[in-house]
Amino acid sequence: MEKEYYILEPSLASAATKQENIEMWLKAKETDFYKAQIEQERDYCFWCYITETAKQTSLESYTSMAYTLNDPQTLNVAAKTNFILNKDEVLYIHTLSVVRDGQVIDKLDDINVKVLDHIQEGNNGSFSDQKNITILIRDLHLNDVFIIETTIKCKYSEDSLRNQFFRYSYSYPGPYWAYSEYRFQLKNESGQALEGNYHYFRDESGKIIEKEKVVIADQGTFVIEEKLFNGKEIKEGEIEPFIDFSTQKNFTEITEVLAELYQKFYQADVNTFAAELIKELELLPSLENKIRYAIDFVQKQIYYLYNASEMDGHEPQAADSTFKTKQGDCKAKTVLLKVLLDYLGIHSEIVLVNYERDIFLPVYTPSPFIFNHAILKIYYEDKIYFVDATVENDQGVLGKRRKDSFMYYLEIKAGTELQKQMPFQEQPPVIEEIITCNVKEDAADFSLKGTLRGRVANTTRDMFKNQTNKDIIKTFNGSIYNNMALHNKYEAEEIDKYFSDTSIQIVNDNKEQNEIQVLYKARISSPYLKEGNKRFLHYWDRTYFVDDGAKNFHHRDFPFWIDRNSVKMEIHLTTDCAIDQQEKFTRQECDIQSVWLQHRTTKKISEHGVSCYLEYHPYRNLAISGKELEEYIKVNDQIRNSNLGVGIDIVEDTFFKKISRLFKGK
Repeated sequence: MEKEYYILEPSLASAATKQENIEMWLKAKETDFYKAQIEQERDYCFWCYITETAKQTSLESYTSMAYTLNDPQTLNVAAKTNFILNKDEVLYIHTLSVVRDGQVIDKLDDINVKVLDHIQEGNNGSFSDQKNITILIRDLHLNDVFIIETTIKCKYSEDSLRNQFFRYSYSYPGPYWAYSEYRFQLKNESGQALEGNYHYFRDESGKIIEKEKVVIADQGTFVIEEKLFNGKEIKEGEIEPFIDFSTQKNFTEITEVLAELYQKFYQADVNTFAAELIKELELLPSLENKIRYAIDFVQKQIYYLYNASEMDGHEPQAADSTFKTKQGDCKAKTVLLKVLLDYLGIHSEIVLVNYERDIFLPVYTPSPFIFNHAILKIYYEDKIYFVDATVENDQGVLGKRRKDSFMYYLEIKAGTELQKQMPFQEQPPVIEEIITCNVKEDAADFSLKGTLRGRVANTTRDMFKNQTNKDIIKTFNGSIYNNMALHNKYEAEEIDKYFSDTSIQIVNDNKEQNEIQVLYKARISSPYLKEGNKRFLHYWDRTYFVDDGAKNFHHRDFPFWIDRNSVKMEIHLTTDCAIDQQEKFTRQECDIQSVWLQHRTTKKISEHGVSCYLEYHPYRNLAISGKELEEYIKVNDQIRNSNLGVGIDIVEDTFFKKISRLFKGK
């Protein structure tokens, strides 16, 4: 029997929606507050009642609203009222009516309900088995008052963690409506105490208020009530204030429950379901190669499915099922990888992370549901590595694979607290480039040899896989054009007039070391910049060495995240003309040592050219704000004002030198 996703239940309509009571709340139209809102052409909400009821095996969300349809857009939205339901949710419709000319008109007989799959699917296998419930309401008029009352009941499945942990994040309504009466209630019938913490509430000066947490005992209720209330407007660069409600547990208590849940899934005998894979592993010459093979298998041969409604609410899929079906979500893939590593004698633990809200994990009330992803923490040869089993394009032995940035994580190990991954610098550099530009008779033979590692190597392989050589060359042409400052000479649309014999190729791809080498070549005509009678040759790379985002970052609450690649670069500019060896910018070197990064430039200067050597070692996974951000900006200004590359000035021949060359046959 097909599940009912919506049920008409008018018996639960509230008294306020009845004809005999409408005059009472329509009197709001006589108030100065109402008139002021209408003068501003705002829609008006006569009441908004929201009640969330946390039960031991379910959540009920009741909403009752009566609001004006004075704007065509609001009218259209009401006429096509939409709900997105998870598979465990059912929509109960109590009231759909309008007040027109002082009369309540029931609309339950004037509706057509559409139930459609709400599937969002992407290249990474993300999907959601939600339903889109659209209520089409006939014959709504401008200036009607629309009344809607609904309850969404979510019944938790038996294996859902939500039977043990509740979480709800509350935010005040936005500035679109004004309200005669607004009420939010959180009823606690979960059998456990709930804890609520206030975040980013401010006083009149904009300073964040430190408010005490609230504790809602079992069978207790938390209430927010407002009269003649305008929704709150959030200033640009500020985080919307919210209250974070969760079952009152600390992380130690949470990991006790999670560890017990996951432990039974680790007790899997891989020989019973993956005998052929084990044979392949045993044929490999070293433990390092076996670890790599296991990671590659799970990342590349198990299809990643992300189901938003199940990510944090259900126990993981068993390893044998994941292996057999060749698909699973992040928990399923990570459990399988752990089971394979357990077989190899490699200690690992599953950890929970939140890539999108990582910085808030210590702020949120502790809960399993503040995390949105599971990865594996691997202990190998006295080092710790984090591997995301859902990544498809990674390569290399364990120490050479990509490193992900996230600050906080929760290890699914009994009794553990929230842990922190410290900022790190990558060695050897993720990017190494050797640029050679040799100019003879106003034409340059240009080459760029790049050695790319880790995540940048992965991205480069994807680029060659998914783009044509022509498009890749076009990208490189544009980069060289900018770095040589040729944009001061001609427009980007003219690059093809000056760049010829261009080519790009992968010279070497060492997948074991996750290192790829590419070679770009071009012949560039008229490479010099000219200013009067002077000629210059430049190569500067601002993108690698200056973090422009820091100076443009103005968020008051959110920190600035530093996650930049380490770079080593050589630039060799040579010419058949003499250069000014004493020019100060040509000779300029720097050695900037700060707590945020290290940047060093040295040079070798000869009669016909300069070699410039740059090393840039920033941090990754570093969040800063306030005075720290100010200091980081100053360091970037130092780099900007010191050296991002090299430029040379051509010493033009005098009249007598030109005559002398004629006699010498030069």
